[in-house]
Amino acid sequence: MKIQVSEDEKIILYLYNYFFKTTEKDTITREIKKIFIRLIKNYHFQIGGIYDVLVYENEEYGTILEIEKCEEFLFNPDLIDIKVRIVKKTNFYFKTSDYFIIENFDNIYYQDNYYYLKINSKLDLISLSEFGSIEYNIDNKIKKMIKIK
Repeated sequence: MKIQVSEDEKIILYLYNYFFKTTEKDTITREIKKIFIRLIKNYHFQIGGIYDVLVYENEEYGTILEIEKCEEFLFNPDLIDIKVRIVKKTNFYFKTSDYFIIENFDNIYYQDNYYYLKINSKLDLISLSEFGSIEYNIDNKIKKMIKIK
């Protein structure tokens, strides 16, 4: 699991496997609550209030959770309430500025000095992770890019 806090205070969790074994929203919500508890206990996050949680899933890569705080509780700041939205079959892309890392693959796009490779099962992301980042929820942006391969 990789944890990233973005500039706009979103917590992004990269879970390197297909995390949720079910499509039942109540079960997924319970699992996300367990993740919140791990963030508080193991990583010392100060979490409280109402959160939107977007769940992006891709069978080739795994699951990405995007956690955004909506509002705080006035009287019990330690309480947590979450709203979960699930986006199934999301395309994930590996973003890098070095073409030669990904030149042997298909589905490569280019824009603004970056190359985007659609993630597939042949890609070893663990070894490549230091050379780029994972992008998701960018399908509209990809349509406007130049396809190289």
